Amino acid sequence: MNEILQGKGRRITIDRLCYLFLIFLTGCFAGWIYEEIFYWITEGMLRNRGILYRPWLPIYGIVALGIYALKPAKKNPAVLFLLCSIVTGVVEYIIGFAGIYFLDMRLWDYRGLFLNVDGIICFRCVVSFAIMGLVFHYLLEPVSERMVEKSNQKVIRGICICLLIFFVFDCIVSALFRTPITY
Repeated sequence: MNEILQGKGRRITIDRLCYLFLIFLTGCFAGWIYEEIFYWITEGMLRNRGILYRPWLPIYGIVALGIYALKPAKKNPAVLFLLCSIVTGVVEYIIGFAGIYFLDMRLWDYRGLFLNVDGIICFRCVVSFAIMGLVFHYLLEPVSERMVEKSNQKVIRGICICLLIFFVFDCIVSALFRTPITY
């Protein structure tokens, strides 16, 4: 009996990791779409601004996981909004700082924008990420959770393995050959 429970617990953990990975990749892709639309409107051109070849931006995936971790605060929208703005601002600052000071790359530049900090984060971005966090918690995540729960978990695991291989391959190829847009 104990072996059966251990096997079931391991499956639940794998299923949970798959769900978190899907949140990560969905955040990566949604962030890429957001940036493409934003810069198409503001600069009139489409171009892949990410560090990877494929249409995903890992910073948004990390932010999506950070926002998902705030699920216990969902009962209070004002607190959730504040926490989303803090988490997203901190993640963006750490990654932006690391890019500048460790990789010598400024992947975005908010200098000149209202309430910016070192050109790495700014008021507009923190507020827009917090709004996206509310949309995620109240609209998107409940629907996606139900969809994943109703799906065949073996199929979900297979999809996650394929996506993981594809993502890792893109990371390796991009690290070797891609020169990201910098400021």
